[in-house]
Amino acid sequence: MIIVALFLSNAVIIGMAAIVIDVGLAWQEREQLISGADAASMKIALNCVADPTKCTRTLQAPVAVTYAKKNAKDNAADAQICFSFEASCPAWKTAKSCPPVPTPAAGETVGTWVEVRTTTVTASGTTFLPPAFAKAATGGQYTGKSVGACARVAWGPPVVKKVLALGISLCDWKRMTGNGSTFYGPLDNLVGALGLLPMLGLDPPKPGQDGAIAAVLPVQLLGIPIPTCTLVDGSPRGYTWLQGEDIWNPIMPDANCEMELKIGDYPRSFLLGGLTVGSTNRCAARIQALVASKQPVLVPIYDTIKQQLLSIAPQYHIVGFAPFQITGFSGLLGGLLGGVSSILSGNLLDALVKILCDVASGCIYGYFMKTLVPTYQPHFGSGTNTYGSTIIGRTG
Repeated sequence: MIIVALFLSNAVIIGMAAIVIDVGLAWQEREQLISGADAASMKIALNCVADPTKCTRTLQAPVAVTYAKKNAKDNAADAQICFSFEASCPAWKTAKSCPPVPTPAAGETVGTWVEVRTTTVTASGTTFLPPAFAKAATGGQYTGKSVGACARVAWGPPVVKKVLALGISLCDWKRMTGNGSTFYGPLDNLVGALGLLPMLGLDPPKPGQDGAIAAVLPVQLLGIPIPTCTLVDGSPRGYTWLQGEDIWNPIMPDANCEMELKIGDYPRSFLLGGLTVGSTNRCAARIQALVASKQPVLVPIYDTIKQQLLSIAPQYHIVGFAPFQITGFSGLLGGLLGGVSSILSGNLLDALVKILCDVASGCIYGYFMKTLVPTYQPHFGSGTNTYGSTIIGRTG
């Protein structure tokens, strides 16, 4: 009786050991698949931020498979992807899904996301992880386990609270960035107080690559043509100083020349586009500080001007926010005659532009940057264009 019990107990122990080994192998496989899904989703998201034209399932699905295989010890794994902008996702090979997409707060969005699901691939091409010992120990009842993993990364424009009260036209943004294809890195290695991180691979600008943006209203009132954009679409161009929407009781920029704005707002310009803002010197002092510190700053981008009859303080429709490196200014800035020559280009600016900027209205010199900020539990702003300012993070 004792011998029978001993044999039975040994069989139970061996059977349990076999099951434990197979469960351990399944967990090890799952960890490799999770690593593959994490790596693939982040790589694809970075690819899409770098070049949105290549953000398709056809081009990025092979990237997912490559990273799934690289993270598998046996170099055998499969992967599928799905983008948030697609009408439907593929028929998934694994039942493992990501957590639900977080519900955005009012005024926020879920951003654009990619979901990657990785699965086991055996020598026979199945997605079942075969048993090592448990099949024999269970009398053939355990035939394997389907193992999978899921990861999701989202990206998009940041939620913006306050920005510099310096509106720049969408037309100028298109002109200076080649419609979103040409950006430069920071002048210094240390990027400014906003915590912006330069997009990897961006070179700092060379002398002559920063541009001049003329003021809107003073130029128009003086009858001098504003520098044309590369896109002849009749849209407004130039920069202007902004204040609150209420013309009778406007909210002025704070002591740091910043104001609260969101996409879709219609802030007003100062009278004559900013020639009178120098009464407080807030914005002039901020511009001087930004030039001296070489810090980039977020500026609002507008696409249209809502002109009222006999109004010299029209409204500007805000469509987004862009990181901008100010390199100098000239002419009438904030009620002050004078300026700072471009710290990047010096006297290399076009002579005609210098005449327009110094004599006619004043100009802001600078260039647009492309920034990418990794964020834990990201919150995305509205709008479909990031204008070079992007945050990225895991949402599943």
